[in-house]
Amino acid sequence: MRIARDPDGTQLQASHDGYAADFGVLHNRAIGLSQDGRTLDGEDSFVPVAGASPRAGTEFAIRFHLHPGIKASRLADGHGAILLLPDREVWTFATGGDAVEIEESVFLAGPDGPRRTAQIVIYGRIGEQNSVRWSFRHTPPALMGPKSDRPHEPELPL
Repeated sequence: MRIARDPDGTQLQASHDGYAADFGVLHNRAIGLSQDGRTLDGEDSFVPVAGASPRAGTEFAIRFHLHPGIKASRLADGHGAILLLPDREVWTFATGGDAVEIEESVFLAGPDGPRRTAQIVIYGRIGEQNSVRWSFRHTPPALMGPKSDRPHEPELPL
């Protein structure tokens, strides 16, 4: 594991060989957190182990398990998700063009026992795609000007 800090933020690189014996690859993850904490960029890659032949075509799934308080909705283009936090903050998860799925998951860390939740999943195949880029970005709220700035907005009955 390697951690580096600079004026732009903090970068972390880690890897494991848990897939080396069965699939002939190392899993690497690089993560960069911006200085202001509003952007988390990452890349997962599957690198052939020296002297081994990766099992091409083997499926992988990169999973991001969410807290039960987070509501996730897949973007219309299928390459990301909008995440609504309990405090109404919004984050956007996006990939570099890879398909994103929202699937069921289980949250096990709560004092009240297991709870249903969701997870973001990116599927791929070793040999066809050896790396996946992704990001979480804070989405600032839309600025709403005074009513006079929105003349064509219909009025709702009160």
